[in-house]
Amino acid sequence: MSNKKTLSSEEVTAYLLENRDFFEQHPDSLSALNVPHNAQGASSLIERQVTQLREHNEHLRHRIAELLENARNNDQLFEKTRKLSLLLNKGFDFTEQVNKLRQSLAEDFNAECYSLILFDKPAVQEGDFLQTIASETAQKQAPGLMGIKHVFCGHLREQEYQFLFPNEYKNIHSAIVIPIKEKNLHGFIALGSVDKNRFHPKLGTLFAEYIGNMVGGSLANALALSGSS
Repeated sequence: MSNKKTLSSEEVTAYLLENRDFFEQHPDSLSALNVPHNAQGASSLIERQVTQLREHNEHLRHRIAELLENARNNDQLFEKTRKLSLLLNKGFDFTEQVNKLRQSLAEDFNAECYSLILFDKPAVQEGDFLQTIASETAQKQAPGLMGIKHVFCGHLREQEYQFLFPNEYKNIHSAIVIPIKEKNLHGFIALGSVDKNRFHPKLGTLFAEYIGNMVGGSLANALALSGSS
């Protein structure tokens, strides 16, 4: 048996008159009310309900637009990643694979600057894209980067930009750093931008993680075949 008291219409009216800001404090309750349009004095209440519905619909439209934009971006990233995979599979030579990676980053991913950094590989021939460095030296120059275990997106310190992009670091204001973590190959793939908002912390990193695994595995295999692992 319920002991819940049923309020009379007079009590409800008295309460609302004593608490005139009730609907401002509890705006969600408006959406549950059913007020006839021909009820005298109800126009302001109906206007409030309509305003709430419009705001809710506007929020839904923005959310749907964001989801559609994310879907388009993911489709484009998938196609770019697939193309990079095919490029790497066409070349078994390490130098050729490095050149294919550079080509993809420049043409497909529209990177303003990019670099491939490998640790403890003195036998690998360097270039303006590929850098090789001892991990101990890297730890001294950019200790913060050496602690990265997963893809990083956002802003770095100037010395870290300089470590990743020695020739362009003064113009770089955001970056994505993709770790390479193979058994016999460690390093980074890094992309930088002059736009501080291009690589931001909320950017999805699923495809970047996949690229790091794919490129790392492919380069490690190429080095093993060449006898430089």
